[in-house]
Amino acid sequence: MKIYFSVWLKNLKEFVDPRKLLLIPLELIYYIRDLRCFKKGYSGAYPIRRLPVLFEREAGSSFDPHYVYQAYWAADRIRRTNLSGHHVDISSHVPFVAQLSAHFPLTQLEFRPPKLELPSFNRLSGSILKLPFQDASVHSVTCLHVVEHIGLGRYGDPIDGEGCWEALAELQRIVCPGGSLFLSVPVGKPAVYFNSGYVFDASQIREVMNALDLLEFSYVDDGGRFVEFGGFQDIAGMTYALGLFHFKRGE
Repeated sequence: MKIYFSVWLKNLKEFVDPRKLLLIPLELIYYIRDLRCFKKGYSGAYPIRRLPVLFEREAGSSFDPHYVYQAYWAADRIRRTNLSGHHVDISSHVPFVAQLSAHFPLTQLEFRPPKLELPSFNRLSGSILKLPFQDASVHSVTCLHVVEHIGLGRYGDPIDGEGCWEALAELQRIVCPGGSLFLSVPVGKPAVYFNSGYVFDASQIREVMNALDLLEFSYVDDGGRFVEFGGFQDIAGMTYALGLFHFKRGE
């Protein structure tokens, strides 16, 4: 039953999209046509059960540029800089931390810890506003697409008008001498979209993290293009780019 539920839930999401309403009959026609064709050529013993998965006849595979490119960027930079062999993540995307834990022993702190069971993955329950790490104690830490949500109540967290800035202060606090923080947040024309998230002024992020050195700024632009080693001036006028910041504390 689980497979039926997940597929029909996906189809339902497509049905309520007004841009696809007129395409529903065509999708069903394609499905019936392909089912008949398959039956004619099928000689296997497995029973055929009807379960149409609609609206996937697209020319290319789609993906979320923010999450795909930030995962590549962070994994590559951690591989180059993490000499200690252990990594700490603060509430980033679960697929990213699961894959990263295949290469480094990893501890993830989450407000709502995932039920992820992997040999080199350790989960902690807690808040980014009160990280359970001593000052200047963590060598390698990521926090990707997280800070912009803090204090807005979207995930059941407390409403806090200063939450995002308090979170940045906590991240800065725990980085040890010689350690790295890999941070991603939406950047562009600054605004608070309550309760979705903040879009930050990239230069303000650097100003707030003034106890750390900014080694790199890369970004994903409004069109979904990944740009390595860019400048703040490159994103002027953008509305929802993704800033990728590599900070390091001096030795």
